[in-house]
Amino acid sequence: MLLLLFFSVLAAVAAFLLFKFATVVDGDLTLVSRGPPLRERVDGKVVWITGASRGIGEVLAMHFANLGAKLILSARNKDALARVKKNILSKNPDSRVEMLPMDLSAGEESLKEVVHVAESFFSNAGVDYMVHNAAFERPVNITLILS
Repeated sequence: MLLLLFFSVLAAVAAFLLFKFATVVDGDLTLVSRGPPLRERVDGKVVWITGASRGIGEVLAMHFANLGAKLILSARNKDALARVKKNILSKNPDSRVEMLPMDLSAGEESLKEVVHVAESFFSNAGVDYMVHNAAFERPVNITLILS
């Protein structure tokens, strides 16, 4: 009797796991989503994306705009940021997008000022989410000793 109960519980757990597996993964077995839909978590929130002028940062900016987020886009290249902002607004005319050019190598005081400016956008709403995607390389010091 105890053995039958054990196997019944085991079968129920296996069925539950199979159900969850079937509803949470897609065709190539990668995780699709968990919890409430992302739009509910992001809509109306301020998202600051560094490195937003191209690549992953640009794609993330478009994705967050589609979800209704207010965006702060940062990168060194102002022209590229303007292009990304224009693309976002052409596909999502109601989006709220601010550009905040910045250079991570500019020093601590400059970064503090940039943070202060970012927090003042959207009627001092602050920043709800930050995606730090910017690249930064320190200068490489190479010493060659010749004898």
